[in-house]
Amino acid sequence: MSKELGEIEYNENEYLNYMANYEELEKGLGKTELAIIDLIDEENDQLDDKNEQKDESEKYLEKEQIEAKYVVYKIKEMMEKNFQIQDKKIGVRNLQYKDIVILLRSPGKIGSIYENELLQAGIPVYSEASNEYLDTIEIQTITNVLKILDNPTDDIAFVSCLRSTIGGFTDNELVQIRLVDRYISFYDSFKKFLEEESCELVNKVKNFLDMISKWRKISEYLSVSELIWQIYIDTGYYNYVGLMVNGSIRQSNLRMLLERAKSYEKTSFKGLYNFIRFIDKMKLGKNDYSSAKVIGENEDVVRIMSIHKSKGLEFPVVFLSSTSKQINLEDLKDNILINQNIGLGPDYINYERKIKYSTAAKFAIKLKSKEDSISEEMRVLYVALTRAREKLIITGISNNYQKQIEKKKEQLSIYDDSNNKISPLLIKNNISYLDWFELVLLKSNKMKELIDFEVVNKREIIKDNIQSEEIINNEKIDFSKYSNYTQIEENIDWKYPNLISTTLPIKSSVSAIKELSKNDYEYEVGIANVKPEFLEENSDKITSKEKGTLVHLVLQKIDLRKTYNKDELKNFLDELLAKKIINQKQRDNINENKILEFLNSDFEEGIRNAIEIHREKPFCTKISAKNLLGIEKDEDILVQGIIDLYYIDSQNRVILVDYKTDYVEKGKEQELVEKYKSQLELYRIALEKALKKTIYKTYIYSIYLGKPLEL
Repeated sequence: MSKELGEIEYNENEYLNYMANYEELEKGLGKTELAIIDLIDEENDQLDDKNEQKDESEKYLEKEQIEAKYVVYKIKEMMEKNFQIQDKKIGVRNLQYKDIVILLRSPGKIGSIYENELLQAGIPVYSEASNEYLDTIEIQTITNVLKILDNPTDDIAFVSCLRSTIGGFTDNELVQIRLVDRYISFYDSFKKFLEEESCELVNKVKNFLDMISKWRKISEYLSVSELIWQIYIDTGYYNYVGLMVNGSIRQSNLRMLLERAKSYEKTSFKGLYNFIRFIDKMKLGKNDYSSAKVIGENEDVVRIMSIHKSKGLEFPVVFLSSTSKQINLEDLKDNILINQNIGLGPDYINYERKIKYSTAAKFAIKLKSKEDSISEEMRVLYVALTRAREKLIITGISNNYQKQIEKKKEQLSIYDDSNNKISPLLIKNNISYLDWFELVLLKSNKMKELIDFEVVNKREIIKDNIQSEEIINNEKIDFSKYSNYTQIEENIDWKYPNLISTTLPIKSSVSAIKELSKNDYEYEVGIANVKPEFLEENSDKITSKEKGTLVHLVLQKIDLRKTYNKDELKNFLDELLAKKIINQKQRDNINENKILEFLNSDFEEGIRNAIEIHREKPFCTKISAKNLLGIEKDEDILVQGIIDLYYIDSQNRVILVDYKTDYVEKGKEQELVEKYKSQLELYRIALEKALKKTIYKTYIYSIYLGKPLEL
């Protein structure tokens, strides 16, 4: 290609020399291919007329999708046929995905179309101009979940969640639910279906509604980032996208959404509603961020990049696509044009006569700018044509190939040049890469020998694509006809032999272990039920559990070696209040009589005369699940807790004591013992391991009854 528009006449020799050198260096490794996709429907010439009413951008996207499908087809074909390339290190080898690059003049949205088509075909892909992460399927799914938590009557978001892997509903199931009442929201249809129907689908509907209800409830006290992470955990969606094509990028996008939520929470805006509005404004304002970049240089993926970014690089196989897109000359439509040599070129506006037209200066600048743009595009095209080391495949779209070719033949005959050059006027009037390729092919016979040229009708591409989808989506495949059917069935029905080990808790508190039974090994880790201080201050009453905590606090702080009367105990509690260890409300709710009864009891006298007294001692020990839960699997569980009190008496014996403030009916002391027997047993095992001594006696001291109960 010539480098100056003054010589815009197509210089065939430059490209021919490049092609000749290419063939000389890489003999037998393949030639350049040019494929033009013809959109005209020969069986129905009215097709394009029907599409005329569509928005131009919509029509363009449809064309790009067809071209992207063709590129996918060519990549699959080359991979299936084990296309050979020359590797500088190991010699000739089979083509890999990482050897392929798709070059686009301006990737943007077009790059996203190619990326989606490749992903749908199961081809790993990496695009530097990837979809904004808010537009990726994984982010849209999670944001739709957030939307229905904020407003479940949002039918679009609700149905999107139902059809995603989170909901898991089929189209037939949604139709069945919708037919209950088609005049209300989908969410209300779900609730109505739950009340009126009794089929198997009811359980699936109930589980989904319960899940939504749970998230809506916890969203009242969780931050947005914590809520999003909880959704990831409950649905397993984070792990699911990791198994998809480009799973690492998808997981990074989900983590990016989490980070966006954390950043949002640092602002003055709070809550799920404001976060959803924030995301929507980011989309409208184009303030989005690119998809997460986690692909390295050696990853086996097809790369999509701009021609500019490919400068200086070489790739075994290059697809130069979207060549039918015209050169961007939108800047020439501005009201004022500027050129550093010519100067200012404004429009002339006559307000009295209400007319506007371009000035001579603007015409001059427009012509010069167009020439400069075309010259620059020719240099960019030259860069694209020299990126391939083994094979170059050029693709483009034609609305009616025969009609366009006839038109160009006519133009070439009018502007014939005996010097085998293409007139600059033709270059200016045909402003796409594909136009230039067609002009060259029509002008040069030698070029036809160097380029494998093919015209593909869009019906062939669509037909092949439909057949591929039918094979993938066929749900009625008879697997029994395959010779290894039995092995497949065994693999599907296989169960992990150590399944119990996966359900046992690795670490647990004593109170959580107490709730586990022999037949129930799973437990849920919840959020601590701790009231904020402002609620404690304003509440008139405290709960029984809080009263029990106060008793434990007092017995932890008080000197058990002293005897107390009522006044002395009162002074001690006032001292705790003065030191702000307790507040006034807590001070008023401490039962002084019960504490005094313990301090003056015969049981406390044994503590008072002990050699050593130890209170509120934390422990953490491994205990066999076989002994703990009575299961066959011998696994260790890390158990942690706090021992209220143990002391060593004058005879060097260890006595274990645990305070309980539970209400106990007279004559039912044994029920209290049975309730906490397993808990005290854990304390005993842990203490014996730590002290390497046998526990002499174990007591539950009932504050309510005012007496010890020996285990």
